[in-house]
Amino acid sequence: MSEVGSRRRRKTLIVLGGIAGACALLGAATFIPAQDELPRSEVGQRVLPAYESKTSLVSLIMVSTQEESYHLVRNGEQWVLAEKGSYPVSPVRIQDLNLALASITYGRAMTRDDRKFDRIGLGDPGAGGTGALLEAGDGQGNSFAKLIAGFRDGRSYVRKPDDLQAWAVEGAVLPPLQRAAYWLDLDVVKVAAADIVEADVRPAEGPAYRVVRRADGGFGLAPPHHQRLVLAALGPQMVAEALSRLAPVDVAPASEIGVGRPLAEHITRTSNGVAIVVRSWRANDRGWVTVSAATAEGATPEAQAMAADINARAAAWAFGLNELDWGAYSTPLGAITE
Repeated sequence: MSEVGSRRRRKTLIVLGGIAGACALLGAATFIPAQDELPRSEVGQRVLPAYESKTSLVSLIMVSTQEESYHLVRNGEQWVLAEKGSYPVSPVRIQDLNLALASITYGRAMTRDDRKFDRIGLGDPGAGGTGALLEAGDGQGNSFAKLIAGFRDGRSYVRKPDDLQAWAVEGAVLPPLQRAAYWLDLDVVKVAAADIVEADVRPAEGPAYRVVRRADGGFGLAPPHHQRLVLAALGPQMVAEALSRLAPVDVAPASEIGVGRPLAEHITRTSNGVAIVVRSWRANDRGWVTVSAATAEGATPEAQAMAADINARAAAWAFGLNELDWGAYSTPLGAITE
């Protein structure tokens, strides 16, 4: 072999050896996990280690999302929602939130790329992101928790507002934070359909009428409309039992909604002598109802207690309904008869 050929052979071997070494290094590198997948010392630790000892001091919970901001305020032994005229908040839901905040632990490190935060509900709500900024404190300037929280596929995610590290959490699932209405205790009237004996309706259109329970347990029209042909047997029943299906989705002080003459009136009468009056209103592009209760003279203590409970829960408030539910309290006679 010539000297030139020998030099070329040695050079080729050196190049091939370098390539092989580089491939070995690249192969080893494939076994190095990405930064977000490296073991983290935070895993298994509580996100808010001191929160459990502070729950008795929590008096103010503030939540901000891209669509709304609201304040849950402790008023003595009761929690209220400031933006809804200080309407009472469900105490069970406050307890659930406190328990979750005290229990959540770091489960898995997620992305640090703020462009991906919205995928797991952790985008900055102040910049139009999908996250919910939650802060809990004593109302005197002391903060016990401050997190951006998100939810996806049955799992909660959090990050600190001043930290780009996102986490999936274990130990608890945070309750929904996006809507203030979630916190409201809107179970204001508890009337079983079986306890309803009749209903008087003054609809927005057409004549007033009454539906009464018949001997067979169903409902029919009372005079003077009892001779009219009912389009469907369930029609009078749906009208009579409307109050048993009351499902508000919003609330406001009655003084802001119930102004002037109501659009319709629906009076439910129960077997124990309670009359529950539902009046219909329109405001803020939504249907609303106000609710009050009364009893006849000589009513039983049970009936008086029931009416008093309804008035205590509902009399000062107007309740927003979806359109279908709202229309049930103003069903015209022509909609159920020929």
